[in-house]
Amino acid sequence: MPERLNWNTLLDREQKMPAFIVGSSPSLLDEPLDLLSGHVVFLCNKAWKALEMQLLYKANGICYTGLASWIEHIDEMKKYGLDYIPKFYSDLIWDSNEYKNYAPTKDKVYVYSKRKLQGNNEKGGKSGFIPDYLEEGIGKTGSVTLDMAYLCYFMGYKKIYLLGMDLDYTTNPYFFEANAWDYKVSGPKVQQGQRKGINQAMCKLSESMAVKGVELVNLSRGYKSKYYQELQPHIPKMPIDRLENILSGYVRPKSIGVIHGEFYPLQAEHVELIAKARQYSDKLIISCSQSNMQSVLQALKFVDSTVNVSTLHEALHQLAKQYPKDNIRLFNKDGTFTDYQRNNDGTLIL
Repeated sequence: MPERLNWNTLLDREQKMPAFIVGSSPSLLDEPLDLLSGHVVFLCNKAWKALEMQLLYKANGICYTGLASWIEHIDEMKKYGLDYIPKFYSDLIWDSNEYKNYAPTKDKVYVYSKRKLQGNNEKGGKSGFIPDYLEEGIGKTGSVTLDMAYLCYFMGYKKIYLLGMDLDYTTNPYFFEANAWDYKVSGPKVQQGQRKGINQAMCKLSESMAVKGVELVNLSRGYKSKYYQELQPHIPKMPIDRLENILSGYVRPKSIGVIHGEFYPLQAEHVELIAKARQYSDKLIISCSQSNMQSVLQALKFVDSTVNVSTLHEALHQLAKQYPKDNIRLFNKDGTFTDYQRNNDGTLIL
């Protein structure tokens, strides 16, 4: 049977190390995650995929709030094997018949309450309300990442950093290959209004924590701070920074895969090449001259992003500037590839 863990071992302790909370946004592929080695890391929802993809090598906990998400992901979690990592689950999951019938028997879970404050807007996440004690429950925030921020606050962390919290659903909203259900719940139309609510909850929570001497900072490269300030000028500005400004250390250069060519009409050999190239890249970018094909290519499995340029030389020059510390790997039509070396000034040797 799953074991319910006692919060007393975690609460009311002043933590000297910062806590890093990882969400599922695509900017995670651009973060120097090697710097997190040896630090406290909590993964939210399917962000545990970062372990499977070897973007991260350890985690201190996995957090789920919604029962529907847990049900959708549990088979994959069992298959990959995550029993050894402590879980932080809401009572919406723990008290459900689905969890009782299907939970991994070796699960060790810290349970927090969401039921107590359901429907209470005054104590919801958008208000920035922080209860005096965790037992009072956590209000609706709209984001499991923010729920984990509350939990870190109660665990005594004075510096709490968010990664993979882009709040940008205009393209692929995930760093991993999502399924139809994931896209359904996080599609642009679904999230168009909700992202403003989540941003308000995040900004308000950061403001409330600051009053209590706790920093909540968004490190996500994909978070468009200026856009949200213009969109919601009435709410406080979210503190932002970059992971490399917070931590130092060695960062392994990534392999940025590039495929350049004409993709209209899209054919089977194009898709096969893309699938093969992604296996040998940390991130795969498609370069094409047809602007009307960008949205089509972006929607393909294994494609992380696209650039619209006329020539290969333009594509390589643009990506060399965008990824100055990473390796650029150009894939040919037959699946072979060329790794480009750099000059001392960082430009590519073409």
